[in-house]
Amino acid sequence: MNRETRRDLLIFALLLAFGVVGRWAEPAWNFTPLAAVTALGAFYFRSWLPAILLPSTLLVVSDLMLPSHDAWQVQLSVHLMAIVPLMLGRAARNQEGWRRAAFWGMCGFVPATMFYLVTNFAVWASKSLYAPTVAGLMESYAKALPFYRTMLAGDVCYIALMTACLAAAHLLQPQGLEQPIERK
Repeated sequence: MNRETRRDLLIFALLLAFGVVGRWAEPAWNFTPLAAVTALGAFYFRSWLPAILLPSTLLVVSDLMLPSHDAWQVQLSVHLMAIVPLMLGRAARNQEGWRRAAFWGMCGFVPATMFYLVTNFAVWASKSLYAPTVAGLMESYAKALPFYRTMLAGDVCYIALMTACLAAAHLLQPQGLEQPIERK
């Protein structure tokens, strides 16, 4: 096993552990590093395979200790929303300068917003908690606002932390962590 492969496995394991522990030990609902870990993994790994395996494994492992959702549609929507930071992190690879910074900024609010909209629609559509009316949908969104605010704060904080760590690692070892821009 070469040095780069060992480094990638170590980074995968560290990101996975950080994400799982962050979901298990969250001090407030939805204040987790999931979006940040997913975006950073998608940005860092050259191959799509570890970029996709990271959030998938993180969710499956951390879900073992978390309460399950009442409906499979809700669980599916939670897992599918990991695609949003994955795509943003991957897109950031192809950018430079302020455009790359803009993608990292979007990682701070787009995943939480999409998660809020999609998962609460799934909760409403499962018909387990809210009336199947527009008023029921609005009630679902209104009652989820505290969770959205907490998730938004968590995403912003963890994205800032992850990008700061990436920048620090790049300063300490610029050749070892350089991810070239992929032009198509």
